[in-house]
Amino acid sequence: MKFAYYPGCSARSTCAELNEATHRVAASLGLELVQLDTATCTGARELRAIDPLGFYILNVRILALAERERLPLMTICNTCTLNVLDAHATFLEDSDLAARINARLADEGLHYGGQTRISHFLWVLYEDIGEARLRMLVKRPLTGLTVAAFYGCHITRPPQRYKFVDSRNSIALERLAEILGCRPIDYSGRTECCGFHTAAHDERIAIKLTGAHIQAAKVNGANSMVTPCPLCHTVLDGFQREIEQDMGQKLGMPVLHLPQLVGLALGLSPEELRVDRHMVQFDPGTVIS
Repeated sequence: MKFAYYPGCSARSTCAELNEATHRVAASLGLELVQLDTATCTGARELRAIDPLGFYILNVRILALAERERLPLMTICNTCTLNVLDAHATFLEDSDLAARINARLADEGLHYGGQTRISHFLWVLYEDIGEARLRMLVKRPLTGLTVAAFYGCHITRPPQRYKFVDSRNSIALERLAEILGCRPIDYSGRTECCGFHTAAHDERIAIKLTGAHIQAAKVNGANSMVTPCPLCHTVLDGFQREIEQDMGQKLGMPVLHLPQLVGLALGLSPEELRVDRHMVQFDPGTVIS
């Protein structure tokens, strides 16, 4: 199986471990990733509010690069996924906008015909690898992990942009955790905003929002969290010192990227998956005896 691969900005900078883990796990799963070397940032959600045309041009350009390769596009960031899905749907719905976008893309010899299939890594695991094959590939069941799956908001809504999940009622991560040998827990806030985009405007609010999610996971028995989004990971992992100071209590909650969790179950080492880059250290002893 072959995909045009779009890691986004965070996975190539502040969350570089996610990019490394994705490549290693893809190889273990038999996925070939074709890097779109000239792809740019999707603009987060902020660009859409400031410059809608620029937002759509940036994102359709990414889709056009994948279409030129005649490959589906695989993403590993919730916000990037929402952005390209939004751009793809709007392109198909608005013929005038589509013509304007393609006129700009023509300046560099690109054209988008609306054919690119967009798939987050989470969906690739279900739709392309499949649950049965994934079970067969598990070499190290993660029975020592009680996992709180944190979806965040951009991979489940707005529901009209998503066909894979049933908005907030998705249990895809929990089902996946069970396949990998973990015990998933239920807790409040799992599909709510992580606080990343709030932090740029008011870090205090973001700290309280993020802290509430981690505390809920801990109270319900989790000894680790997993997320399919590097932006969610940035605040869930990176803000814990500030959250602990704000709450006056120790949390110490390790947060894994989705490919890292999968990779551990496939038999890859913590070193190969770069879990050492996290602010809150993950104890390999919980899964490796």
